[in-house]
Amino acid sequence: MASNTSINLVNLDFDSFKNQLKTYLKSQSVFQDYDFDGSNMSVLLDILSYNTYLNAFYLNMIGNEMFLDSAQLRESVISRAKELNYLPRSFKSAKAKVVISVLTDGTKSTITMPKGTTFTSRIGSNTFTFSTDQNIVFSGANNTFVTDEITLYEGPYVNDTFTMNYSDTRQRFILNNPTIDTDSLTVTVIENNGTDVLTYLRATSLFGKQSNSQIYFVQGAENEKYEILFGDGVIGRKPRDNAIIVCDYRITKGELPNGAFKFTTDGPIGGFSNVSITTVTPASQGLISETIESIKFNAPRYFTSQERAITAEDYKNLLMINFPEINAVSVYGGEEVSPPQFGKVYIAVDLKNVDGVPDIRKQQYYDFIKPRCSLSIDPVFIDPDFMYLDVESIVRYNINLTALNTESIKDSVLTSIMNFNDTYIDDFDVTMRYSGLVRAIDATDRSIISNDTTVRAIRTLIPNIAREFDYDINFQQALQDNLADLSPVHEAGFLSAITSTTFISGGKSVKLEDDGQGNLKLKAVEGSIHTDINVIGTVEYSTGQVKIKKLKVDSYPGEFIKIYARTKFKDIDSMFGTILSIREQDVRITVLPERE
Repeated sequence: MASNTSINLVNLDFDSFKNQLKTYLKSQSVFQDYDFDGSNMSVLLDILSYNTYLNAFYLNMIGNEMFLDSAQLRESVISRAKELNYLPRSFKSAKAKVVISVLTDGTKSTITMPKGTTFTSRIGSNTFTFSTDQNIVFSGANNTFVTDEITLYEGPYVNDTFTMNYSDTRQRFILNNPTIDTDSLTVTVIENNGTDVLTYLRATSLFGKQSNSQIYFVQGAENEKYEILFGDGVIGRKPRDNAIIVCDYRITKGELPNGAFKFTTDGPIGGFSNVSITTVTPASQGLISETIESIKFNAPRYFTSQERAITAEDYKNLLMINFPEINAVSVYGGEEVSPPQFGKVYIAVDLKNVDGVPDIRKQQYYDFIKPRCSLSIDPVFIDPDFMYLDVESIVRYNINLTALNTESIKDSVLTSIMNFNDTYIDDFDVTMRYSGLVRAIDATDRSIISNDTTVRAIRTLIPNIAREFDYDINFQQALQDNLADLSPVHEAGFLSAITSTTFISGGKSVKLEDDGQGNLKLKAVEGSIHTDINVIGTVEYSTGQVKIKKLKVDSYPGEFIKIYARTKFKDIDSMFGTILSIREQDVRITVLPERE
């Protein structure tokens, strides 16, 4: 073939292919002055261009599916994640906590409710099956047997059965149902015609596994299903040839049963039909399987942690990947707290749709993360701390540019502020960018001319009533230290770095204010006049540390006392297990119409 510089491989569409072919042919002496568009040659060029285009498209798609970042098919994403030892999260059963009471005839001392006992609940026109995940034995008195608080899991139990056949080199153990909750999977291996019944445990790594370890592994398979694998006799015990493998698991409907709260039994319990069920906690935490986007994000980060917790990111990735109910995680070393706590790692966890973390959850997270920590490190799980933002905004808008009235503009601005909160803050270790908040308000509607917005930090204090206590409040950033000194008696309009909502102390209506010199004072509030009572603590303006000494509170309105702080800089940070957030109740908007 003659050398040619006319072929351009940059544009890979049909017309480009055909034009490139014509350009090449025209460059050949035998085809000079040939009419390529008005002859049968045009048809041949169409066929060749079409074939080239299909091959280019096909190879491009194949190339995309070979990499985790560009893959589009779920099977491809799962295959790439498998190389990183990452198991995509399965469906998760919704869980409800109940207490079950059974009225008996007095002939039995205990009742056994076997694993898989089913219950029914309805949400609208949808019916859901819940079941127990273990055998539950309970007793009672006066013919009434009552369980402790137990957990019901949405979904019935099913099982798949396989026969080990080593002569079939292509044999695979793929579970039939894509909506399996892998947390419920149990694997039993029956050998020697039923003489030996072995329970195999799920393994997630090779650490500590021996040739006789009765373990199995789970990995993603095609069609959103899951596959189990056994050891090879070097790492993990190999089931014997012709062994019967029984896989028992729940199939679930994911998020749909969340909120179910009324349950009825599907049959007698222990032979008795008089059963009452009291719901302690409605069904929650039901989830669908992990999305493609989530797998792409989590798999590389899981791989970097290598099943060990060394860096702060390792802790975050391990917890969030293995516990889907976790919304956010903050991790910091004990050497960063005051006083330093060497050898400790503090972990604050924020759960989805839940305030605080139950102790049973903290223990579960601790048991998971402790074996993955360095030998000398002790993880400490703490409740998340909250610092809220007080937002006051005066918004001016041109009434000639909009049909909206003042109230509609106000509602729209509030929505913009809350959207800004959801998008940019409301998380651990974030910064509220003042300029971004102002831009978000201005962008609410084209009629808005300007806004004058003030932001203060808020800490909440729940004091002990009628007893003197000391309190430490940390705003974690520098406070304004250039405000005018407050005199012993002043009008309410004077600004201070620290102030509070009013409460009752010593029979008086009072509030906290600093004097600009680092002294925190208790002030009597009489109308618009604030009068010194005494110095009640100190303010460290450079760090935001507020110490309150021997404060006695008789009563206070609402759920807590709010402590407000004017920060030195308009951008406000959160750190050390603190979630920064804006609540609607802390937003005040004044809308002023203007004509231009």
